[in-house]
Amino acid sequence: MTQPEAIIEAFKALGGTKNKYEIEEYVCQKYGDLWKDFGTPMADMVPISCGGNSSSNVREDLRVLERVNPGEYRLITN
Repeated sequence: MTQPEAIIEAFKALGGTKNKYEIEEYVCQKYGDLWKDFGTPMADMVPISCGGNSSSNVREDLRVLERVNPGEYRLITN
């Protein structure tokens, strides 16, 4: 399990718009303290077409978040 995969799982389980603290709490409860930072990875999961970071190393198929407000994200729905 990669951190982006765990973040996606958390969004699917929790639903709606979430911030890094809510996602971190879910992931840490389920997987332990494997990752330290959630803000940058979540920002890197926004596709370029939605204003995401062009220097992100996150695979394109895992770039499934949209920024709703600063620090708040949700899964992109098609």
